Amino acid sequence: MKFHLIAKAAIALSFLASPCLAQAPGAAHDHFNRGGSLYQKGDFEGAVAEFTKAVEISSRLDNRGRADDWRRKTGAASSFEEVRVLDPLAAAAYANRGLARYRLRDYEDAIADFDRAIAISPRLPDAYNNRGMARYDMEDYDRAIADFDRAIAIDPRYAKAYNNRGNAYMDKEDLDRALADFDKAIALDPRITAVYFNRGFARRRKEDGDGALKDFDKAIALDPRSASGYYGRAVALCDRNELDRAVNDFNRAIELDPRYALAYGNRGLALLRQGKDAEAEKDFERAVALRPKLKAELESNIEQTRKWRQKVR
Repeated sequence: MKFHLIAKAAIALSFLASPCLAQAPGAAHDHFNRGGSLYQKGDFEGAVAEFTKAVEISSRLDNRGRADDWRRKTGAASSFEEVRVLDPLAAAAYANRGLARYRLRDYEDAIADFDRAIAISPRLPDAYNNRGMARYDMEDYDRAIADFDRAIAIDPRYAKAYNNRGNAYMDKEDLDRALADFDKAIALDPRITAVYFNRGFARRRKEDGDGALKDFDKAIALDPRSASGYYGRAVALCDRNELDRAVNDFNRAIELDPRYALAYGNRGLALLRQGKDAEAEKDFERAVALRPKLKAELESNIEQTRKWRQKVR
């Protein structure tokens, strides 16, 4: 019996550094750098505020001297002709503010910021990659793929964009293209743990259990603290009915990430298959508490598992 709750593949994000030749005032760089520091600390709202200040300083109104609030003017892409950008720092600040908004799950405003960055600097591959990520999370897979295509066209060695495009293809059930993109990402940069996790699940969907296990093993070897690596390997072990080993890996995933709802849900299913109903029920409750949207899928898996137990008795 094969089961697992759906796992969203890991996405690779790209953060833009301050342009080294930028001519913006020092204050703009200070706000930009503070925004980056706050982003790295997980203070995404603070990062948005600092990047906004960086944008304000590194941009100004057109030479017609309009006194309107420029932030109101830049609310849509059509207003860019009314703003003169003095420095490429503004494009990076928009892109990074978009990334902070993405982290806050404010996808529409994030996309608007990536649009602004691209309007200023049309050859920023990171802005296309990041806009693709926001569209991916909105399940707009075709437009996400178009953004990843553009990022790759600008930088053919952009391993993260291949990884992200592979995720989108996988969600569209185009597994051959997904695997080709994951292979390319690994060829370009064999150190990205997430790509092995993603390829492992693509291989699993292609019924390549051995290949999937190798990829999850590689993810763990690259990052022994990768909760997703242990989770993926545990799912692959469940496919082989190696439930004791699977539970151990789920335990490790949860130890590394105590809020890993999918790990609780799948550990519960493994325990249910072992007849450990009371322990399984605790895991199901924890999974749903952490992610209420899992409830319907989890209930379906529980029912299937119980039917399977009755058949094999």
